Amino acid sequence: MASLRRRVREIALQILFELDATDHPPDQVVARRLEEERLPPEGERFLRRLVFGAWEHASYLDRIIEEAAPNWPVSQMPGVDKAILRIALFEALIDEEEKTPVKAIINEAVELAKQYGSDNSSRFVNGVLGTVVSRYRERRKG
Repeated sequence: MASLRRRVREIALQILFELDATDHPPDQVVARRLEEERLPPEGERFLRRLVFGAWEHASYLDRIIEEAAPNWPVSQMPGVDKAILRIALFEALIDEEEKTPVKAIINEAVELAKQYGSDNSSRFVNGVLGTVVSRYRERRKG
């Protein structure tokens, strides 16, 4: 199951990267990728939830990213880093269905950044997610 979820996150990253760089309709991009990648039903559901959830909440997620990394405007951020952060933050802060442990979400995001991002991506992603999670926990206590 863990390797399926990692594969789904990789596909979600690729889809979100494409959506951010083009004006392709999200439902068509997802449908095309699902034709290319045969996923079991639970993988397909998870993919749709990640992609459509992160895309739908992108402006909200981008504000959270910019609060955590004020020196890096989202508009200037590498597309891979932006997509990884949107997926992880959607999973950690918005997705009510999965309840994936935050530590697992961060670990997965850092691994994706190592695999697909630049040399600094994994440190950047880890730092942003760590900042957001600690702020989110503080707000919940207060």
